[in-house]
Amino acid sequence: MSTFLVKMLLSVAVVVGALVLSSLLRGVTRRLGARRGLARGRVFQVAVLINVLCLVLSVLLLGVVWGLSGDGFMVFATSLVALLGVALFASWSMLSNATAAVILFFSAPFRIGDRIRFLDGDNTVTGCIRHMGLVFVVLEDQEGHHYTLPNNLLLQKTVIQLRGEGIPADQKHCR
Repeated sequence: MSTFLVKMLLSVAVVVGALVLSSLLRGVTRRLGARRGLARGRVFQVAVLINVLCLVLSVLLLGVVWGLSGDGFMVFATSLVALLGVALFASWSMLSNATAAVILFFSAPFRIGDRIRFLDGDNTVTGCIRHMGLVFVVLEDQEGHHYTLPNNLLLQKTVIQLRGEGIPADQKHCR
C-alpha cells in the first residue's frame, strides 16, 4: 500500500473519529441539560464549544498524519501562541467568563428563573436570573432593574440561592 493511501485512510479515520466524538459529547450534553432542566440556549452554547474543541483536535491530528515536522509545528505553535497572547491579553476575562459558563453549566448550581443574592460587599444584588450566557448572567431585581454579572464572579463570590423567602407578588414567577 502506498504512503499516500495510508495517509488518506488515516485522515478519513481522524475526521470520522472527530465527528463521532463530537456527536457523542453533544448527546451527553443534551441529556444532561434535559435531566437538569437547563435552558436550551445553554445546552447549545456548550455544544458549540464541544464542536470547536473537536475541530481543533482533528486539525492537530491531521497535521501529525500528514507529517507536520516537530520543528515546523513548534514554529507554528509559538507564532500562534504569541499572536493569541497579544490578541487575547485585553480580553482574558472573556476566556475566564466562557470557562466559568461551562463550569456553571455542568455543576448547575442555579438556572434561569431562580432567585439569588450575589454578595459583593456594598454591591450586593438580589434578583431573578433572566439570562445565562457564555459571558454573563442577567439578574432582574424587584424594581425591574437588570444587572449584568460576569460568569467568573459567580464562581469567585458568594451566591445565595433563595427558596421562596420574601419573594414579592410581582416576582412570583421566580422559583
